[in-house]
Amino acid sequence: MASLFATGMSTNGMTSPPCESVFGDRTIFVIGSRRSGTTWLAELLLAHPDVGGPGTFESLGDVVPVESLILGALADVWVNAHRADEDGLCIFMDEKDVYAAMRRFCDRVFEKSRDRHSPGASWYLDKSPDNVDRVPILAEVYPDAWYLHIYRDGRDVTRSLLAAPFEDIKSAADGAAAWLRGVGSVLREKWRLPRMYEIPYEQLLADPVGESLRIFEWLGLPVTDDLVEEVRGKSGRQVAKLGSTAPPRLGKWREMDPGDLAEVYDIAGDLLAELGYIDEPASPT
Repeated sequence: MASLFATGMSTNGMTSPPCESVFGDRTIFVIGSRRSGTTWLAELLLAHPDVGGPGTFESLGDVVPVESLILGALADVWVNAHRADEDGLCIFMDEKDVYAAMRRFCDRVFEKSRDRHSPGASWYLDKSPDNVDRVPILAEVYPDAWYLHIYRDGRDVTRSLLAAPFEDIKSAADGAAAWLRGVGSVLREKWRLPRMYEIPYEQLLADPVGESLRIFEWLGLPVTDDLVEEVRGKSGRQVAKLGSTAPPRLGKWREMDPGDLAEVYDIAGDLLAELGYIDEPASPT
């Protein structure tokens, strides 16, 4: 399968943060469309003692993520600062000042979270699938961050979305469109992010320990024997099951109704082919 692995791995000429930052050069954002493994990847990375964040909590027999959704909360501020009618924040501040103000606010929230959930950590990890729609904001507010984009076979994502209690997913067409929008948005906008590491979910599932260690190496974080054991312990823990009782495995899309699968190919076939999941965009199998 074709991989979009490790775009922009060089650290030469990286953009500086828009203001002084407690997490300058030490913020990690895990991004990816829903049901693509973002929670699991974040949990593996939070095994490192230098990486802080709220992680997950147990609820009704499931392990669910704690997500800040902070970039979504600031989206209205972003829109206000870019009004075409020149009203709003642009009357009082230029764009760079707006980005700096947003960074200070986010850093303060992250710092409080770090101190509450993982005191002593010097890095911070934020994870939210919603951030696939916030790449331009991230690029301006956190140009110095490290970005991990995990993507998964859109057919398996659609099947998983249909099985989960998402109110906006009523059909296979809805699921395929959501996957296409999320993955497509990151692929279109990733040129804005100089530090982008992309990994297929299937590759992580095949070797969670090895892939995690390669990511730590990319981040420049030290790896110890204790860390390897911690990652190994976390790698077998199921997270964000959302009602599913089956263990993770590839190719569950083969259990889908043929009509639903046809809708997926009709909507997302081109991107599935681009990412190497099918040979031809119109292939029904």
